[in-house]
Amino acid sequence: MNQTSSSSPADSLGTVTAPVAGGGPADFIEKNLQLEKLLAALQAAAPLPEDRCLTATAEVKFENQLAMVRLGIATSLFLALRAKHVATAAHSLRVALSCSAWAHRLGLDETQRDRIEVAALLHDLGKIGIPDRVLRKPGKLTVEEQLTMDCCSRLGVQILSGCTSDTELLDIVMYANSWYDGRRHDDGPRGDALPLGARMLAIADAFDAMTTDHVYRSAMSRERAIQKLAKGSNSQFDPELVNDFSRMLEDRPEILQGVVVDRWLKQLQSDSELPVWNADLDQKYAGVSLENYQEGVFLNSLVSKLKDAVVFTDSEGTVTRWNDAMQRLTGISSDAMQGKAWSSEAIRLREKDSSRHEGACIVAQCLRSASSIQRNMVIEQPGGEMTPVHMQVTPVAGSRPGCLGTVVVIRDVSDEADMLEKLDTLHQQVTRDPLTGIANRAYFDEQLALLTERAKAGGATFSLIICDIDHFKRVNDVHGHPAGDEALIRFAAILENHSRDGDLVARYGGEEFLLIANNCDNATTTKRAEVIRMALERTPLPSLGNETVTASFGVTEFQAGDSAETILARSDRALLKAKDNGRNRVIQLGSGNPPSDAAETPKRGWFAWFDGADLQKKSEFDILTPVPAAIVIEKLRGFIADHDAEVIHVTENQVSLKVNSVCSTGGRRRVDHQIVLNAQLTLSEQKNGDPSLPATRNWASTKVHVVVRPIRNRDRRNRALNPCVVQLVSSLRSYLMGEIVADPES
Repeated sequence: MNQTSSSSPADSLGTVTAPVAGGGPADFIEKNLQLEKLLAALQAAAPLPEDRCLTATAEVKFENQLAMVRLGIATSLFLALRAKHVATAAHSLRVALSCSAWAHRLGLDETQRDRIEVAALLHDLGKIGIPDRVLRKPGKLTVEEQLTMDCCSRLGVQILSGCTSDTELLDIVMYANSWYDGRRHDDGPRGDALPLGARMLAIADAFDAMTTDHVYRSAMSRERAIQKLAKGSNSQFDPELVNDFSRMLEDRPEILQGVVVDRWLKQLQSDSELPVWNADLDQKYAGVSLENYQEGVFLNSLVSKLKDAVVFTDSEGTVTRWNDAMQRLTGISSDAMQGKAWSSEAIRLREKDSSRHEGACIVAQCLRSASSIQRNMVIEQPGGEMTPVHMQVTPVAGSRPGCLGTVVVIRDVSDEADMLEKLDTLHQQVTRDPLTGIANRAYFDEQLALLTERAKAGGATFSLIICDIDHFKRVNDVHGHPAGDEALIRFAAILENHSRDGDLVARYGGEEFLLIANNCDNATTTKRAEVIRMALERTPLPSLGNETVTASFGVTEFQAGDSAETILARSDRALLKAKDNGRNRVIQLGSGNPPSDAAETPKRGWFAWFDGADLQKKSEFDILTPVPAAIVIEKLRGFIADHDAEVIHVTENQVSLKVNSVCSTGGRRRVDHQIVLNAQLTLSEQKNGDPSLPATRNWASTKVHVVVRPIRNRDRRNRALNPCVVQLVSSLRSYLMGEIVADPES
């Protein structure tokens, strides 16, 4: 983009400032003053920064403008891309909406916004020229295939150049995949010479890719993706823009949620390609006969609720449907597999008989022979455990000659019993809410504690959804308590209808409900919460005159250092944020570190410091986090709230906290598990290439020096002290999205 005709990114970002290379004493004093102000605000429990949320009118205005700039040839090109690959078009639309919201926040002029939005929508247009064998490959690409994909930007510019002479628009598309430091292109622009739209698009594109499911990798949580972006500052991404994008998500985490995206997809997608189990069936079957409509509804309900895994493929072996049971069995979501070619290797499907030829694909065999094939096979689970399955592939024929595709049914034939299902059949009357029939609070508390202890011991992760009907008092006051009861019963039924085997739906009290999503990460659970939210707002209630109610949702995932109390507190904090930001939305918090970190045991890695008698030296360490100090302060605010900690005092760039730590490895009495700890945190900003940082770190960061001591002298000899300190340290690390570096002198 022409930098001479518009303000620079630094001017647009307002309060966002970039680190000054080689800063002297004046810079150091200024940074300490900034940290002191931030920490002072934390101590005073000052309100959150001024809400930058858009009013409802402003939201409608810029959404409508986003629609208008996509009319005409821009929409035609988008639909051409969608005809080539649905998943790529959906990704492009999400990125365009993200850039639109971000450009509005930055206050860019209308011309800049229009250009950035159209460029974002069409930045992957070059994939029209990529062979299907590469574009639809279910897995990581080879070096040769990646080189082919790298041609996308150039191909996209070639296509667009036949439709527009706007060089600034073409430059945004051309340089959207360029690295900020110029590493991936020797002769092109770098740094601030790159168009502002290209730098914004690179960040939004990477964020959406990281928070979307892929066959070879599940979607990351938003905090984990922000951490990755921060690590790429100064090299792959513009550091100022990364900081501002992170602040936008911190202030308005729901701004990129799927509410608007889903509506746009329904308007732009053709009916024939909507995923049946995720589609709005009323939209999908509009204009068809009642008989066909009912058939589609029954088919959707049947396939979605089957305990057997079901997959549909077309005549080329491309996956067109992937039900929930298949997702549970393989750990791969439908979003990641739809539109990809069937691959036994991608889902780790193996022959049960090792003597059988393993090169043959059972789906390809069925398509070639046009006959049904049955076979006993195994699916390899993470960790190497094999699940025996019975697989049946059946060809689908129509009125015309040839095979239309296949139906794949996979049944888990292992003899393992589902423990949660057995527990659910016991003590029904004492574990159920009498009004809604779902689990009550006591049973929920018991299961949450059980799952937390299992996750701490290295078991499967889980996520928690807490939801609250919006303006429920108004329902009771206007329509009466029977109408309120109907709303509660209907909401509970919707939650149960969208639960899976192993999940738990409970009523926490009043109009608050909870859903434990077992073996489900933050990103996937957030998508499920969004589906539930939309289902509720589309459900008319007869006792309310066929009006609908809405609900707000808070989502979080178990992370290292968590207790049952902190998980519940964090999800409740997300719920409150959803209500503060306008209600009827989903907010996700937590899980800023990869899941593998949560499974470390106290005898390995950095936990090993705490082995030994000299705790005076062993409880001092550094946490390095790639996010800026302002975001570290916000994460500390959440840590304090979720742990019910107390701010003792703040001096310059230091804060002292009083934390009541509870550990399950203490003595027999409850008091033996509780130790009051003092955590003293000192914040400082580190520059990229700082010699005091480990050689393996090539990103700028915020360093938090932590000193943990028991407040009472008698606790120094308590055998629960070490586990309590470990749990506190682990939780701090998760909240700050950082890495532990031991103090060299310890």
